[in-house]
Amino acid sequence: MRSRLWPDADRGDLARETRAFLEGSETFLDAVMIAQEEESRPIGFIEITIRAFSDGCDSMPVPHVEGWYVEEAARGRGVGRSLMRAAEDWARARGFTELASDSELDNASAQSAHKHCGFEEVDRIVKFRKRLD
Repeated sequence: MRSRLWPDADRGDLARETRAFLEGSETFLDAVMIAQEEESRPIGFIEITIRAFSDGCDSMPVPHVEGWYVEEAARGRGVGRSLMRAAEDWARARGFTELASDSELDNASAQSAHKHCGFEEVDRIVKFRKRLD
């Protein structure tokens, strides 16, 4: 599922990150929640990291949704909302008062999903880079 969310990422890197989290090795991820259907087939996930800060947030550090994905066939059934609630519960249980996330500017469905889960938009940005070869 991670490779479907991030199709341009290196599959080997994604697999190594997943393995590291599952083995309890050092990883950038602080929490992962998986949604499963009755027969235990995974249909979605949400990944959380604790960032030193996140634009638009008042508290520091702040938990940040790094990845949030639901299989296409399972969308529209509340799976994504349930995953987000699990992330919120995880954050609250650790004393956090905010949850941050982001989306690509052209990903209208992700923006809509965030709004349906109670997120408010706090910023829009276009990032630049210049190679100094």
